[in-house]
Amino acid sequence: MPPPPTTSSVHVVVRLRPMNETEKKHGTLPVVTASTQERTVTVIKGQGSRQARSAYAFDKVFTAFSTQEEVFDETLKPVIRDVMNGYESTVFAYGQTGTGKTYTMEGSLTSPEMYGVIPRAAESIFETLEHEKYSEYTVKCSYLEIYNEELCDLLVDNSQNPTNGKKPNKLDIMDGKKGTFCRGLVEVEVSSATEVLDLMKKAEEQRKVGETKMNKHSSRSHCIFSILVKAKISLADGTGMMECSGKLHMVDLAGSECAKTANLDKASGSEAARERERMNINRSLLTLGRVISMLKEQSESKKSRQSIRIPYRDSKLTRILQEALGGRCKTVIIATLSPSVTAIEESISTLNYAQSANGIVNKPIATSHLRLTPSKAMSNISSATESTGDDDHNIEHWYEMECRLQYMQAQVEEAQAALARKHVIQQEATDRAERLEEEKTDLEEKYANALEEIKNLEDKLTSEVAKKEEEIKIKEETMATLEQTENTLRNTEDTLAAEIQKKEETMAKLAETEATLKATEDTLAEEIRIKEETMAKLAETEAVLKKTQETLADEIRIKEETMAKLAETETVLKKTQETLAEEIRI
Repeated sequence: MPPPPTTSSVHVVVRLRPMNETEKKHGTLPVVTASTQERTVTVIKGQGSRQARSAYAFDKVFTAFSTQEEVFDETLKPVIRDVMNGYESTVFAYGQTGTGKTYTMEGSLTSPEMYGVIPRAAESIFETLEHEKYSEYTVKCSYLEIYNEELCDLLVDNSQNPTNGKKPNKLDIMDGKKGTFCRGLVEVEVSSATEVLDLMKKAEEQRKVGETKMNKHSSRSHCIFSILVKAKISLADGTGMMECSGKLHMVDLAGSECAKTANLDKASGSEAARERERMNINRSLLTLGRVISMLKEQSESKKSRQSIRIPYRDSKLTRILQEALGGRCKTVIIATLSPSVTAIEESISTLNYAQSANGIVNKPIATSHLRLTPSKAMSNISSATESTGDDDHNIEHWYEMECRLQYMQAQVEEAQAALARKHVIQQEATDRAERLEEEKTDLEEKYANALEEIKNLEDKLTSEVAKKEEEIKIKEETMATLEQTENTLRNTEDTLAAEIQKKEETMAKLAETEATLKATEDTLAEEIRIKEETMAKLAETEAVLKKTQETLADEIRIKEETMAKLAETETVLKKTQETLAEEIRI
């Protein structure tokens, strides 16, 4: 766990809203300007030669050109880290009614770009919990409303149940072992930022709002949205886990409103109720201011060891936030302002309260009186006003024009600063994109080279494997051939031995055969002599046979002639028979 913050001083920021449509329509004079770069707020009070300009310095200053995301990043995002490390932190939105407190805290729940710090904090917490180091976690939410010093739970149905007649549990502020808590307040477990948004939409239906002269939808109650985070973090060495329990309070205070601005008729029933609301709101806010001021005084008087009583119990708001206001946690105050001259008293009061909470010793850093130097323009104005006889009115109009001009100049400077910031952000994003593109190109090239190298290695490996397999195959074939050759050699040796034996036997037989052959030659010579004699006799026999054949040929010729005659005789005989047969028939 990182070390705790080096300071527990309250972090104060100021947000100046733009002129609304009603103020623009009535031509309301803007008297409050702000600079995000110099982190100052300037207030012009008075008219004419009595006009005074006061400047206030704060930790951060936001203007009409500041987005919801910028406000969250500069105020609550650093606090989330402390909450995730087990600390308790609080964020206040303080200011006159109609200056944008609820817009800053909640924003528009239908558009992610318009989300306030509460939904953005929920998203940031769950994004942080997605980190692999968090092995287990639980997130619970509660939503407490303080209306006319009465406690109300916005996450339950506070109307009477017609079926059983039971009313919701009564809420009480109690002192426990771990500090002050609200007994009976429901804590709903959530698992995503979407569920937190659903709870906020449900709570909006029950929150007390009303119409005032400054705001048609003014929050008439203090609301405290709390997120409790319990998480277990696995240690890097794997020896165990660290448990953290942090809590974040996000407080949307009801808008302060002075009696002169409210101008309520106490005789009227509805306006009497509004007056009672206004008094309770201002009383609790005054107590909150005293608590923070006395905490600051207590921190400054530590050397004297003087005991100072902090009036936590003077208001239910300060009592329920006693632990958060005790200096042990990170506290952020977002003071909201209106630039209108009609709210200048409340704006100065808010600035004084915020500066007191910030612990800054010095008061407004610059105070000056506006003195005009005669010029040609003034001469023209004077000559024009002399013709009308109304110098004071024109001078007063000049002062108003001077205020409007200063307000417009401040707006132009803030617009330029906002454009410069967006340009820087866009340039950084462009540079980041170019770097990422270059890195992507390098990685793709490295990837292609790696693939090619892998392919080459695979081909080489395949070739080596094939070569090894071929060598193994050749070796196996050689071994088989050697074994076969050995067997053949053994068989050949056996065969040679047998053939030698047979050759010896054959030589013996050959000798016998030669003797037999010699005897056979003698026999053949005798047979040849006998055969020659026989041939001579055969020649004689052939001559006799030839003569006999000639004789037989003559006999055969004679026989054939005889047969031909017989055939002619048979033909004549047949014709004779036919003639006789014809004669007989006749």
